[in-house]
Amino acid sequence: MSMEKRATEGTGFQDSSSFVTTTGEKKTLTTFLIIGFAVLLFATFFDKDVSRTFMDQNSFFGNLFQNYANQGPNIVLFAVFEILAWISWERVSGNLTRYAMTTGLLAFAFNQMLVVLQDMFTRTATMIYNVNHDKAMGFVTKAAAAGQYPDSLRWAFAIALTFLLSIAFKVWISHQDDQELTYLLKAALIGVAVVYVATTTIDDMKTIWGRFRPYEMTTVHGEAMSQFTPWYHLNGNNHHTSFPSGHTMSGWLFLYLAFLVPRKNISRQKAMTIFGIAMGILTGLSRVRIGAHWLSDVTASSLIVGLIIFFASRLLQAHYVEADHQLRH
Repeated sequence: MSMEKRATEGTGFQDSSSFVTTTGEKKTLTTFLIIGFAVLLFATFFDKDVSRTFMDQNSFFGNLFQNYANQGPNIVLFAVFEILAWISWERVSGNLTRYAMTTGLLAFAFNQMLVVLQDMFTRTATMIYNVNHDKAMGFVTKAAAAGQYPDSLRWAFAIALTFLLSIAFKVWISHQDDQELTYLLKAALIGVAVVYVATTTIDDMKTIWGRFRPYEMTTVHGEAMSQFTPWYHLNGNNHHTSFPSGHTMSGWLFLYLAFLVPRKNISRQKAMTIFGIAMGILTGLSRVRIGAHWLSDVTASSLIVGLIIFFASRLLQAHYVEADHQLRH
């Protein structure tokens, strides 16, 4: 038996040189692409009909995901910075450097928590304002949330949540062996890249496309949905940002959390994979329901972010769910 094989046997890791995309992953990716492009083709002809039929800005389902499912990038980054902070604590020598790196990374994590709570509190306050003023719950206006909650409340929640979660992450990281820590370090760094690439791609496309949202449609000369343009039509930077869907991107980014799970913990990988897929699909459907996006907006975003995460997993050389036989060889 070679030294390299003895080094990996029994550790829960396969030799990176033998990493391959499994048959199951190939089938899943093919099915994902076929369904995605089929729905996009359908939406090319029936975007307006779908929105006319299903749009409801008072939908509880739509408002639930509008208010609380837009945090995929920030939650992934929070987890990434916590992992990096406590790996630094475990591995960096020299007290000054170790304290500085851990403190700095925890500060980044705290900032992500502030961003998460600001968005959630603002959207909740806006919804309450709309209900109290006989407006549709999903009506979007930042002015409505002004002064609706004290900012000190957000800071208090952020401090408490970051403190408690930091303790949990520290205990969790301290129980990982060296090989798991090496994997988690790589997964965390690639996670930063995934969030950057996904958010930048979607945001830049929004600017280029300049597509009106369903709830922004106006009537000119008696023509309903007069501002509608198909998904393949680029309008340029006109401050309208329907295509592709940013919320749907955020929902699908939860799927990357599956790769922040140690490779030995198969049950947790399965749970996080199911959670990520569910968040991507449900968030996309909620955006159509609340009238914030066309079906083609959420479908394009799903395809883009799904592929980004898949390519990142190949770079990381990790499967969504590691099979037992893969861990033994």
